[in-house]
Amino acid sequence: MILATIFLLSLAPQIADASMESMSQNKKPIPGYAEVQIDPEKLQLFGITTEKLQIRDLSKTIRTVGLVEVDERRIANIQTKFKGWIEKLFVNFTGTPVSYGEPLFSVYSPDLLTAQEEYLLALKGGERPVQGMFGEELTQSNEDLLEAARQRLELWDVPEQEIQRLTETRIPSKTLTIDSPVEGIVLNKNAFVGMNVEPGMNIFTIADLSHVWVMADIYEQDISWIKMGQKATLVLTSFPGKSLTGSVAFISYIVEPSTRTMKVRFDFDNPNEQLRPGMYATVEIQIKMGKALAVPESAVIDTGQRKIVFVSPGKGRFEPREVQLGFKAGSYYQVISGLETNEEVATSAQFLIDSESRLKAAGGGMQGMEMGQKKKP
Repeated sequence: MILATIFLLSLAPQIADASMESMSQNKKPIPGYAEVQIDPEKLQLFGITTEKLQIRDLSKTIRTVGLVEVDERRIANIQTKFKGWIEKLFVNFTGTPVSYGEPLFSVYSPDLLTAQEEYLLALKGGERPVQGMFGEELTQSNEDLLEAARQRLELWDVPEQEIQRLTETRIPSKTLTIDSPVEGIVLNKNAFVGMNVEPGMNIFTIADLSHVWVMADIYEQDISWIKMGQKATLVLTSFPGKSLTGSVAFISYIVEPSTRTMKVRFDFDNPNEQLRPGMYATVEIQIKMGKALAVPESAVIDTGQRKIVFVSPGKGRFEPREVQLGFKAGSYYQVISGLETNEEVATSAQFLIDSESRLKAAGGGMQGMEMGQKKKP
């Protein structure tokens, strides 16, 4: 027991020295600044308030404005694979909502009519029995012709039910009705009755708006906090009190030189089609940064060369302290060095204290210079 006591007593000076060394590192003098002493009774009169530093669970909210856009993966371009002429329009204007399988237009094509007749000839030839020395080869040839004629119709996107109708009725149709392959809104209509259509020509453009993109600009200093799959909340001014939840789907690799921002794409489900392409919306991303010692933003004075915080040991004393700060989370900064837990810092009227500290430092320096000069006889 006595040995243990002696050992602890021998360590006490070392512990005290380490503590004093840590305090002295935080209390290094700052050129141009001096400690300020204010009458404690006048602190309230000057509007000076303080806050005790503590470990906080920091979080950051990145808020930006986004533009609603159509999901490019859900755009359908309606085309034909054959030449023809539009005979009838079932959808007459842009912006019309259409359902899956709803008729859009009917087209007359001589090539398509010829293909139907070839199919009927092949179908008729396959049903006629072939006898003789080459009967088996001719039967196989007829079957191959029938299959080739059917594949030609399928490759031209003739619906299966239309081929089945042709097989049963043996009557070729003059026109083919083109149906919508998706449910959505007509974004573009390049069609009118009597118009000549060519293979590959965009006749209708239809977009499914049940799922949309929101494109937002994120400043380059915040882009490191954005990760793929992060949850985001979207708020619309046109629907107060309502919000939608989406996720980060793409982060651009290019910084816009004029705005110093990067494009970030968010995916949002749009079941009631509240989000319309071209709408502006507010996007918020809540980021958890973990626990760290934090100092209020209002306590920090940024001179451009250094960051100063005035620490109050008590009894109206305020010590200038140079600090190194990390990320900003809401109204707090992460403290890297210069401050300790439970220290109190000035959070208001600190610019008054800053002015007094600079004046006191300047006055002290001039007194020292005067005392250093020799008096003339």
